Amino acid sequence: MSTATSLFSAHEICDWVQSQPIDPTWSFAGYAPSQTGKWTHDYHRYPAKFIPQLVEKLLDEYISQPTAHINDPFMGSGTTIATAISRGFMASGTDINKIAYLISKVKARPIEPSLLEKKIRRLLSRLDGISSDGLFYELNPLPPLVPEKHRERLAYWFPETNILALGKIKSLAQKRDCKRHCGENGGGR
Repeated sequence: MSTATSLFSAHEICDWVQSQPIDPTWSFAGYAPSQTGKWTHDYHRYPAKFIPQLVEKLLDEYISQPTAHINDPFMGSGTTIATAISRGFMASGTDINKIAYLISKVKARPIEPSLLEKKIRRLLSRLDGISSDGLFYELNPLPPLVPEKHRERLAYWFPETNILALGKIKSLAQKRDCKRHCGENGGGR
């Protein structure tokens, strides 16, 4: 018993693709960045990521079971994972890139909004030198700690304001680590 296989040349495939009419329902040209960066999709400027509206369209078109498990074997920045979770699906994914894994893990983790808001306020108050209870202003606000040897690489991924904010977060983390290991005043025991 033999099976007949019909192979198409690259030229035939290209001709067929170009002969297909464009379906305007698959165009997302009218979406503003505030729409394509909804939820957690704007956390990081990951290269070549696609917008959540594309995943929503694919889920709507091709997933008929509400109990489907969505798996993305090349999850990149986690757009598929986060969007599937937002639609109530179980989702998983893998990626060889450790940064992609970290970004996806952060983007797709459900967090209670009020807890997140409280933690953000607390962090920002520490970065600005104001205590979390708002009663005093620290005389020596944290300077941003940005390693110069990494500045060019950071500038590729983040705008300057974000680099400075990340530098302050690094400075705060280092200060807390020093207090934990060196004693409250940062000196020896």
